[in-house]
Amino acid sequence: MLGEERRAEHQGALTEPASGRLASPDIRDEFGLETIDMNMGPQHPAMHGLLRLILELDGETVVRCDPVMGYLHRCQEKIAENRMYPAVIPMTDRLDYFANMHNEHGYCLAVEDLLDVEIPPRAEYIRVLMCELMRLASHIPSIGFLMLELGAFTPILYAFRERERIQSIFEAVTGARMMFHYIRIGGVKADLPPEIPQKIWEYIESLEAHFQRDFVDLIEGNEIFISRTRNVGRMTQEQAVEMGVTGPALRCTGVDFDIRMDYPYSVYPDLQFEVITDTAGDVEASYRVRIAECLESIKIIKQCLERMPGGEVMGDTGRRIRPAEGEGFGRVESPRGEFAVHIVSDGSDTPYRVHYRDPSFCNMQLLQEIVPGHYLPDIMPIMGLVDPVSGGWDK
Repeated sequence: MLGEERRAEHQGALTEPASGRLASPDIRDEFGLETIDMNMGPQHPAMHGLLRLILELDGETVVRCDPVMGYLHRCQEKIAENRMYPAVIPMTDRLDYFANMHNEHGYCLAVEDLLDVEIPPRAEYIRVLMCELMRLASHIPSIGFLMLELGAFTPILYAFRERERIQSIFEAVTGARMMFHYIRIGGVKADLPPEIPQKIWEYIESLEAHFQRDFVDLIEGNEIFISRTRNVGRMTQEQAVEMGVTGPALRCTGVDFDIRMDYPYSVYPDLQFEVITDTAGDVEASYRVRIAECLESIKIIKQCLERMPGGEVMGDTGRRIRPAEGEGFGRVESPRGEFAVHIVSDGSDTPYRVHYRDPSFCNMQLLQEIVPGHYLPDIMPIMGLVDPVSGGWDK
């Protein structure tokens, strides 16, 4: 199919255009030359999962970028309607698998909104402690992936060294390395092992000692890094807000929106930290935001360890969770932005309706706005700005 009909179908991402096929003769650039359509993905070594981009190219300049998702869709929301409330928690681990703790936390907050249950203070501190460790385990690899996409291999080795050390802590606390099922409705599964607080403290001090050397001094000021990230993927505050973007991708434009500060939950109101922003709105700015947020997470972790109260780690939810009819809502600040959960209860022990607002899915809309006008090799750094995870956009 040629001409405007094919273009219209591309806008809705409903067609399967042949890769590399010449576009209609009436689709021409300023020199009268034809543009071409090209598929990037869904199997691509630099993609953040199974993602297909339909690109219209004028030479190496991208004229149009249409992201096509759905290759990893697993009907998570529908399956949740056929499980009892606690049985949904393990499924949330498989949404954004770089933010498992945040997914569990957001879902439990939504169910707890339906219930009259008091969360023990110690459980609240443990939840925040685990979530901020999870933020480090997400942001640091994101920085490494960005550098890998620019051709630098060393930072990804440093990044996964840190992720491995954090995962060893998670394994000691939860018994699992990735799919934790640790945060439960009413609290957490189990108390911290006696040696874990000291182990976390030692790790955080070790990370602080070499963070500047490995992730700042090694990268900032590098001419290649600057030329490949500065003014690349640049967007305005208005664009970001209109597209519903949250997280570092929004804050790098100067908007200081953070769920932990603007819609406080758990014990965040009792902790001291700053919302990190930048003003450039490009790939380089998103890197700076994530670097600074890692340092803020370290501050929060230290405060949690210092203020950790004693007591129980699980509230009284009863033997069987059966909320009254109504709606529950929970939202948390995950590494990629706002993760929100809306639950409708019909009074039974299974949810009537579950809906996830995952930041990866919402932030992917940016690609249509900020990729056009860039060169083909700029797409990968821009993906580093958005930092999506396929389990999140295909839920």
